[in-house]
Amino acid sequence: MLLEDGTGSGRTAKVDAENKLETRAVTEAEAQHVNSKEGEAYILFSPISSDNQNPSADLGPPCIFYIKNTNDTNLIIPEVRMWAEENEYIDIYLNQIGTPIDGNTATPVNMNLNSGKQATGTFLEGARITGMSGGVFFDRLRIAADDADHVFKWEPTIIIPKNNILTIYAGNGGILTEATVIFYYHGL
Repeated sequence: MLLEDGTGSGRTAKVDAENKLETRAVTEAEAQHVNSKEGEAYILFSPISSDNQNPSADLGPPCIFYIKNTNDTNLIIPEVRMWAEENEYIDIYLNQIGTPIDGNTATPVNMNLNSGKQATGTFLEGARITGMSGGVFFDRLRIAADDADHVFKWEPTIIIPKNNILTIYAGNGGILTEATVIFYYHGL
């Protein structure tokens, strides 16, 4: 059996002495492919402002991000970038229940300027989004106050199917924070 070039050139694939297929290939990350071919990659930024600071740390950790996917396609988060003015920790929850109260509408920006597509979902950011409870604790991110962005990546990525929710909480509450969520839509 021969593996032939699919373009009809008549070339066949080479196998080395260990029965390994010899290739020269171009590898493209899934997020890059989705951005360039489908125009469905986005960045969601929560800027530093007085609104992002919890007025009272006595109320418990504030929810600073609420993301609900309403797209028929999975919302995939490979990376989150965080900065904090002082040492801070960030808790991430999946599928909390309830109706979010307060928070500012955040508009994700498409990372492909030729796309013209817009993210589909509910995206809120702010000092204290309330009204949610329960859910599954997913991860805790620790951020040092070193005036640098801290990048957190999950190699398997976070996959949020339609009508599922991701919430992000600032642990201490009284500390200015800045958050960037990178995501894209892709069917699996």
